[in-house]
Amino acid sequence: MSSERFRIRRIPGAPLVAVRVVFPGGGRREEIPGQALVTGRMLSEGTARSDWRAIATDAEALGMSAAGLSNLEAHGVAVDALADDWERALDLAAELALESTFPEERLRWVARQAAAELEAQADQADLWTARAFAELVYAPHPKGRPAQGDPESLARLDSALCRGFHEAARARGGLVVVAGEIDPERVLAAVERRFASLAPPADDGFAPPAPPPPGERRRELRTRARDQAHLFLGHLTVDRLHPDYAPLELAAVALGAGAGLSGRIPSRIRDREGLAYHASADLVAGASLDSGRLVAYVGTAPENVERAERAAREEIARLAAEGLEERELEDARSYLIGREPFRRESARQWADLAIHGTILGLPIDDLEWRLASLRAVDREAVARALRKHVAPDALAVTVGLPAVG
Repeated sequence: MSSERFRIRRIPGAPLVAVRVVFPGGGRREEIPGQALVTGRMLSEGTARSDWRAIATDAEALGMSAAGLSNLEAHGVAVDALADDWERALDLAAELALESTFPEERLRWVARQAAAELEAQADQADLWTARAFAELVYAPHPKGRPAQGDPESLARLDSALCRGFHEAARARGGLVVVAGEIDPERVLAAVERRFASLAPPADDGFAPPAPPPPGERRRELRTRARDQAHLFLGHLTVDRLHPDYAPLELAAVALGAGAGLSGRIPSRIRDREGLAYHASADLVAGASLDSGRLVAYVGTAPENVERAERAAREEIARLAAEGLEERELEDARSYLIGREPFRRESARQWADLAIHGTILGLPIDDLEWRLASLRAVDREAVARALRKHVAPDALAVTVGLPAVG
């Protein structure tokens, strides 16, 4: 059962329920880096009726999990519970989403926690290099920075700024999703009562700053790794709404986005030439409202970076020039079609797909729609999409090298 603002679905199986209340906008609309993340987390840190301890204690007593959430496109709350407790889960979700007070002392704690996460992630050389690559291809777009922003931007946030961000998002409307072993009609009636004041999400045409035009760019950095280098190369491609998304997604599996070591880049760089500990590739990585990216990744020894980069470039160029063989296309199609049912098994999975689909305006939670979009792609559609969106001569490159000494 669904409307512009309420999505309700019975998911038979485990006696669980997933409740999500989200407000579109997220990191795309934040004025200060990290504002969406902190605002989302603050929704479970105190309301007009309960402080953070009471929220946590009451949820734990019922075996519930309750947390604020945020991503690039929305923030909100997530409550998971036993199906018999669905009414209490709705009550808690409504309280967190509509009555949060953003206590200053808890905000400072949440901001410090986010800053500590950034510092801890600096030890992950692959992640650090991936962020530098994202900045290279996306900045000044929000996809070019960490969700946490940086320590300086986090220090600028306060209760008033995050409360204002949340209230502005609420004014633009929101979405309530409930999935699980439930009676959809009873749940819908209860949702309508608790969220009567919530308007449906409105699209006001907002768009964040556009990424820079493509070009040959390169960045090298020193990481905290001791002996491994991390290589990223690629460029922006298409968003999730683009008609060429499905052809590129299928081609991506053949290039290296599938399971295990399959794909042209992993097969060549790791299996045949022995140049890498890990290799993968995608053509629509991170595609959503904003453009995804072609990205090839290789984790290798520093002395192998140049050879690995050359091999990745050659495989990308060959794919763009020749397209896919019929066998490759059918293998990629079988892989994606076979994976889809497993992405819709649980209440949480369906809730997440329903939210993302509503934000995009696509029925991606509908299995048959998804399968039909994959079955409709032929080799010529893939070849056209590759010629149009893959530019081997315009690859940006980021290399993370081990620290000296």
